[in-house]
Amino acid sequence: MMAVKILLIAVFGLGAGSLTAAGYFAVITSVGLINRMADVTHTKRSLLLYEEMIILGASLGNIFLIFDIHVPGGMPVTALFGLFAGMFTGLLVVCLAETTKALPIFARRIRIGAGLGVIILMIGLGKAVGHLVYYFFLYG
Repeated sequence: MMAVKILLIAVFGLGAGSLTAAGYFAVITSVGLINRMADVTHTKRSLLLYEEMIILGASLGNIFLIFDIHVPGGMPVTALFGLFAGMFTGLLVVCLAETTKALPIFARRIRIGAGLGVIILMIGLGKAVGHLVYYFFLYG
């Protein structure tokens, strides 16, 4: 009976993970984020690799969450994962903002001529500090 339960969890988990990854990938590609990210980083030849890694990452993340898999290595591995995940998320957010022309509209609305890069950096640093406070003081 337990084997059937585990098999059902695996089937539904993999199905849900695949659908989540497909939906996430569809949103990113429909806005053109992957193409823009490859254009900005001058890595257009790795476009297929970007797509595959996004799908793989979303699927593996769901598998790790559903089966409560812990990666050995403790805090250093967690910190490294958080660093790379944050960099990737930040890159996607900046590409999304650039693709939807949000930054020029924001700059015009608040009437700034220079310093937009500093503002974006401060937003990123604020998010990083917030995450560190959360993980070290509230969660850990």
